[in-house]
Amino acid sequence: MTRFMLGIAGVLLFSTAAWAGPGDLFEEKTKDFGISPKGTVLVHYFRFTNTTKQTITVGQPRVSCGCVTPALTHTQIAPGETAAVIAYMDTRRIPHSGVTKTVIVYVPFHSPNFEEVALSVTTVTRDDLIMSPDTLAFGTVTKGKGGKVSTKVTFTSDANWTVKKATSNGGYVGAEFKLSSRNGSMVTYEVTATLDKDCPAGNWTSDIFLGTSNAAVAKLRIPVTVNVVAAVAATPGAVSFGDVKMGSALEQKITIQSATPFKILEIKGVDDQLRVKVDNNVSQATHTVIISASPKTMGGFTRTVEIVTDNKDQPKVIVPVTAKVVKP
Repeated sequence: MTRFMLGIAGVLLFSTAAWAGPGDLFEEKTKDFGISPKGTVLVHYFRFTNTTKQTITVGQPRVSCGCVTPALTHTQIAPGETAAVIAYMDTRRIPHSGVTKTVIVYVPFHSPNFEEVALSVTTVTRDDLIMSPDTLAFGTVTKGKGGKVSTKVTFTSDANWTVKKATSNGGYVGAEFKLSSRNGSMVTYEVTATLDKDCPAGNWTSDIFLGTSNAAVAKLRIPVTVNVVAAVAATPGAVSFGDVKMGSALEQKITIQSATPFKILEIKGVDDQLRVKVDNNVSQATHTVIISASPKTMGGFTRTVEIVTDNKDQPKVIVPVTAKVVKP
């Protein structure tokens, strides 16, 4: 799914020569929602990753129109972390239908240096378009289950309106449609999104686009959201010991968790340099596992721990283990 989301003030540069400023960190800085039914709330995540070596501090964004409410997933973004500026566009607060509405979201980056990045969201609202519900929301889905969800799209001003095609920009989402009713100038189609059972765990968004016979609504966007969770998940998902002195031993705890009780049946991948201890062999929703490393040779140290469970939806959990062995 995808696989499974301008006036710039200031010219100060961050203290790195590899890029010009925080604007370069964003995956995108504009979002065109296309044609939208009047009354919906459009949501977009402007994601960015801190590729610098310093913590980035972001202030509260401001907007050029009150029909958009901005929010931040983080205000402090450490090196390597990903965050997002969220734009909520309430089409009920856009005064005029049938015209293009663009709103600028100004995002102040306070450190390492100050710079303001401008993002924009655009839509054209229509009073003669109804979408119920206005998002194809799968909710929370267990990995490997897949699923289907539908919405009804109604156009009220063209008796001959026809949906010609439905396409998805999500690699794990399929789209189909069928005529639901045709009553005078009101035409309704049912649109269904199908989630592939192989969709990886994560909080994903994508879009389904309808191609229609009416030039005014030739391309309609329907947002798709899903939160795919692993049946059994390890936190953290990988163990890195960093530098380990030759002859020493280090250990880390990980949590293995599921929505339902499960047993840990077996641990694979252990040897004389890597030990794994499980808290118990009873059935419970959360287990604590201690991984201990005592490398015996210099250089890189890589292992893969396989935790075998009795959960039928996810019988094993893979945890990579890495370290760098240095002189004492």
